[in-house]
Amino acid sequence: MPRLPAITPESLPKAWTTEEIHRRWAGVRQRMKEANLDALLVCQHHSGEMITERQDGDADVEYLTGISLPFKWVVLPYEGKVTAFSTNQVKGAPEEKLAQDRGIDVRVARGPWSAGIIDAMKEANLGQGRIGVTDLVDASRQTEGEVTYTTYDAVLKAFPQAKFQPTSYLIDGVAALHSAEEIAVLEKSTQVGELGLQAMFATARPGVPQRTVWLAMFSAMVNASGERPFRVSVRADGEGNSALNRPLEEVMRAGQVLSQECSACVLGYGSQVNHSVVVGSSAPADWDAAAKDSIDTFQEMVALVAPGKTVKEVCAPFDKRLVARGEKPGALVIHSGGLGTLPRGGSAPPFGETVLKAGMVFDMKPTIRLKSGGTAQFGDSVLVTEKGARRLGKREMKIVKLS
Repeated sequence: MPRLPAITPESLPKAWTTEEIHRRWAGVRQRMKEANLDALLVCQHHSGEMITERQDGDADVEYLTGISLPFKWVVLPYEGKVTAFSTNQVKGAPEEKLAQDRGIDVRVARGPWSAGIIDAMKEANLGQGRIGVTDLVDASRQTEGEVTYTTYDAVLKAFPQAKFQPTSYLIDGVAALHSAEEIAVLEKSTQVGELGLQAMFATARPGVPQRTVWLAMFSAMVNASGERPFRVSVRADGEGNSALNRPLEEVMRAGQVLSQECSACVLGYGSQVNHSVVVGSSAPADWDAAAKDSIDTFQEMVALVAPGKTVKEVCAPFDKRLVARGEKPGALVIHSGGLGTLPRGGSAPPFGETVLKAGMVFDMKPTIRLKSGGTAQFGDSVLVTEKGARRLGKREMKIVKLS
């Protein structure tokens, strides 16, 4: 892979603009109007992934505030001020002023979360309102929801005449369509991820512990973005995600295939890149064919991307190859970019029925399994434009052997 241009935290945007945050509020409020809601009660969201993953953030809260930490709850009325709740750690922190500059009423919880939420809702005259509650049930990767029972119970009792209803995916419908500002950030995140791949290419060799490779990738991305990566999960002769985002003590052997999920982070937004490689000069007998299949599938899928197409249509080349190899169609091949909680999947419903729209960004990563237990997986973040698809990555998709 040719040497990539240097990226430093100083070269990246420091924060989302106020205009971007207000654009998000307007989009969410339009959805609220369509759903006949007077307010949203937004809680922190914890991903169902392993706790070591970057996706332990407060995705919906972060989307509305534009700040990764330290807010835990947001009350968003259809009209009026937006209120965000935090612990006293926010006092005096740069995030406090940043939120205030964006027009957010920042409040420190001095007791139960419910007490502050109830006060904010009373001030917004929501006593008889229709309140949408995010992540109440069927949250992303958490079918039983994530709202704290005691907090929600106290709020319910305080507003006996209000009507509460789950709205787990209302914000997702807005967040899936990215603005030009968000796309620029996702492009930078993709490039930082490619620096992680570059570090992997430079360090992965027979006899080297995977921990060494992991640390090199992690350091390269942190040094470039100044943020903890969403995910660095690397495994030899196995799926990249099977390392569970941890450095392993396994020593790489010649002929092994190293796969990974490499997702950097810029302003809290992640985008994933994937590029399996062979360690050493020898390779499994089925490696070249599998790697070519994965790369060809990726290119064919990219060529099909266009507004109005369904995910199922775009996944057709992947499903065709899976069936030819005696596997079931519908495997996970698309992972939405952004805060890590947007939908992911393959051609199977309901995700396969998703209609592509300009502004969507996702990682496409077709996986072809090897007889050795390893995988050939090549992927990149792709933007849906009015004219088709645009890769956000810059590297050449090619077969690599690290001898």
